[in-house]
Amino acid sequence: MTNPEYEKESSRSESEKQEANNQGFSEKEMDLDIEVRAGEYQNLKKFKTFQKRSRQGKIIATYQAVSNRLNQLVALYYKLVRDNPGKATKMLDELRKLRSMQEYLLQCLVWEPKGELKKEMVPEEVWELIK
Repeated sequence: MTNPEYEKESSRSESEKQEANNQGFSEKEMDLDIEVRAGEYQNLKKFKTFQKRSRQGKIIATYQAVSNRLNQLVALYYKLVRDNPGKATKMLDELRKLRSMQEYLLQCLVWEPKGELKKEMVPEEVWELIK
């Protein structure tokens, strides 16, 4: 004969284990989200949750991270131009690069669902981020 209290305890520990697993996944997703919000698009590939995403999911996360980085740099650029216009040239080049990446990522969002996205269609740097 089984003890009902033991069965409750046993099932409770299983649900607690499942919850712990879900929390671990949530924490990993949260870490990835922090990187995206911080604009750290180069670091996204280090996350297993990013690696497990579909290419469409990778494109979206990378696009968001690039956009966030771009917004951060634009704010800094305005301050730099105001205070020291000569040093703003290098940052302007970075802004142009990020805008270009952003445009390619938008195109990837169109091409990928149609199955038309190919490696040759985007710069190597963009492909490496979303492959």
